[in-house]
Amino acid sequence: MSKEYYTIEKGNNLGERNIGSSVFQSIVMHVINELDGISCEGGKKNAAEITINDNNQVSIDVEIVVDYGKNVNKIVSKVQSEIISSIYQMIGFRNVKVNVNVDGIKF
Repeated sequence: MSKEYYTIEKGNNLGERNIGSSVFQSIVMHVINELDGISCEGGKKNAAEITINDNNQVSIDVEIVVDYGKNVNKIVSKVQSEIISSIYQMIGFRNVKVNVNVDGIKF
């Protein structure tokens, strides 16, 4: 499997600047681990799939389990906004789409 990169800047006199999809994966997992009321589906280490298309757009699919008694809609919105905000703060990238899949309720 080849590694995917988000291109910050195409070739200039210094060269290209790229960020690996694993960087996005790390940011997503950090956000999931920091938020209360959710966990990764089945305890997975990589509960997010990162796709970078030909137009250099990043799409993130996240699988989570929500704790019983939590408002699922609010949790999903929080996950999306926190991931987008964290990616912008760390990479300066705004063109990201976050799809959240709730795979279960943790009792």
